[in-house]
Amino acid sequence: MIALYNRVIAWIFSILVMVLPFMQKYSPALDVDKSVASVIAAIKTKDISTIESFMCKNIKDNVPNLRTEIGNLIDLIEGTITSVSSKSSKDFYGSTGGKKIELAISNSILNTTVTTFYLDIRWEVYNNFAFEERGIRYIQLFIKPGSEYELLTEIRASD
Repeated sequence: MIALYNRVIAWIFSILVMVLPFMQKYSPALDVDKSVASVIAAIKTKDISTIESFMCKNIKDNVPNLRTEIGNLIDLIEGTITSVSSKSSKDFYGSTGGKKIELAISNSILNTTVTTFYLDIRWEVYNNFAFEERGIRYIQLFIKPGSEYELLTEIRASD
């Protein structure tokens, strides 16, 4: 049932990505907290399509084998996720000549039956001149085997 729910959400999101550019002046900012919860639910169920649907156009256009990369990220999370703690914050806001862009970052701690993982996601939450760029700009998975964090993998938009 959860997989069906995630697929419906992904389908709705893909329809919105096609329709909303025509309404970009009126489009609200992406809700990061709800989006993070959807990404983590998709990780738990290994639903690559849902995570892919949250990626910005730049990632979709420039990351070869995106679905494979997402699958690899999911597979690096060992064990069953037992608890999640997430927080989000505004990261950047810029405005010039009527063009506005806003970025946010979310940091999640994923406790599993094996260890603890750290998931950082940078989101483009608002863009009134390139609506299709809203979504995940990068996603990084870390582990902390000692005193330092170790980057396991990342999927990133090209600059």
